[in-house]
Amino acid sequence: MADPRFAPAERCHSAECRHCATDSPATPSLWRYAPNVPAARTGEDAVRSRARAELDEVSDDEAWLWRLVEEADRAVEGAPAVPDPALLAAAEQALVQAMAFEERIQLQIRTAQRLLSRASSWLRPAYRAAVARQLRRDRATAVMAAVQRGRAADTVDRLRSTAAARAAYLGEHKVTLAAGRNARRELLGIIDDLIEGYAGLAHPPAWFRFGLGTPGGNPDWLRTARETVAARRRTTMDAQATRVPD
Repeated sequence: MADPRFAPAERCHSAECRHCATDSPATPSLWRYAPNVPAARTGEDAVRSRARAELDEVSDDEAWLWRLVEEADRAVEGAPAVPDPALLAAAEQALVQAMAFEERIQLQIRTAQRLLSRASSWLRPAYRAAVARQLRRDRATAVMAAVQRGRAADTVDRLRSTAAARAAYLGEHKVTLAAGRNARRELLGIIDDLIEGYAGLAHPPAWFRFGLGTPGGNPDWLRTARETVAARRRTTMDAQATRVPD
């Protein structure tokens, strides 16, 4: 029989809370409890401590999933930097414009050469001289246009080469990356179960109860809870890995 001095915790009545199945109006807090005496004096303290310890412990299977995620993260960090799509698009547009400008100048040069090759052009000395002057200017412009087109092509080739190198690198590590993605999905389910477990404790830990706030007061509560639990699991896993056996 439960100790009559202890009033059991009331569950959250939020309509959006995934930890309970009620449609009652939202309340300002997730957990409300009113022990008549300090928890240390109740007979349920040892049970709660065991439940909390089980939640805090990282199993070997979970640690293996975290290692898969870490390996995938290291693989991604080692990949060549992905080029900015906007930068690549701008470089390709600049190349198209440079090629069009160069082609226009070359067309003017060919036209001027045809005019000067006609015998009748000698009958109009002033016109022939003007065409010749324009031809000299166009030839000088053609040199600059070729330089600009070459630079634009080099920029596009460099960006495309970087993108191709990244794609090739990720292809070589596709098994590691796929394992990491699958592990993340598995860990997300584990983390959500842990959130439910901590929420179901009569006395949730301080970092959970006070550090996360309430879903009603924080629209990003679930994301924050997941990130917090994930960070604590990694810290716990590292501590367990360095723990000296008794």
